[in-house]
Amino acid sequence: MDRFQDILVGVDLSQGDRWVSPDLSPPTEEAVKRACWIARLNSARLTYLYAIDISFAAQRLVEQDSCVVAEAKDILCRLASQARAEGVAADHAVRFGKSWIEIIRRVLQHRHDLVVAGTRHLGATKSFFVGSTGVKLLRKCPCPVWITQPQQHIDIKTILVAHDLRPVGESAMALGCSLARLHGATLHVLHALNPSALGGGHSASSETPWGEMTRVDAERRILAQANEYDLEPPPLVHVVATSADEAILRTIEEYDIELVVMGTVGRSGIAGFITGNTAERLLPQIPCSVLAVKPTGFASPVTLAS
Repeated sequence: MDRFQDILVGVDLSQGDRWVSPDLSPPTEEAVKRACWIARLNSARLTYLYAIDISFAAQRLVEQDSCVVAEAKDILCRLASQARAEGVAADHAVRFGKSWIEIIRRVLQHRHDLVVAGTRHLGATKSFFVGSTGVKLLRKCPCPVWITQPQQHIDIKTILVAHDLRPVGESAMALGCSLARLHGATLHVLHALNPSALGGGHSASSETPWGEMTRVDAERRILAQANEYDLEPPPLVHVVATSADEAILRTIEEYDIELVVMGTVGRSGIAGFITGNTAERLLPQIPCSVLAVKPTGFASPVTLAS
């Protein structure tokens, strides 16, 4: 796993009515820890970014009283110093604006190849979901995005790749295999059959001869890609004839998945949006960390001029 060389970490320093708090939230702590771990493995550099999301009038007040910005920079500087103590080159930046927009603008300006960010966590159980900032990054950021869930250990034990057998799914598979080999994790690969490929209609089933041929071909293609990585334990392939979002959520729950790796696919002619209802329904519900990759040629709707 040597793909990532310049990692941007979205850090949220706000808590309650405070613009800057020295106490990091659990999602932010996890993002900082995970990003440093990835950077060490890849000999990559880190940049910690905090965007102060306030009105223009409030921004002018903050700029006049530089204590807020100075406090934020001090905290980020401390994080960067901790990373450097672990052998990771690190820097930091503070901006004004909506977090997801400023993160994407920073990616466009400095060509970061991975964004790591935490998101909302609702309790000690699995009542976790990708918050609005996370969803917007997953939809619109041009580079891969890793949205982290707080967990007790750095090692990842179970990984699910949602593979659509398109090129972006192959990219997700490559990342999932690399991570599984790195951790010795159990890799699950899920492919949801398209009903039209099974003969069309809601009654289509993989139990039909044509459906069985389609299922076997999908499994063969997935295993052929996985065999390039000599995974131990070998991957578990699930080819199902149900909707992709339902199958992903059920697989996460059944196998206690800790990380989902998936591709997001731009609609033709509408840059920056991911394909239709599956992703729109699914992303806010995923109860674990998510690593999303974009297809080649993806163009973000966010620009430096916007």
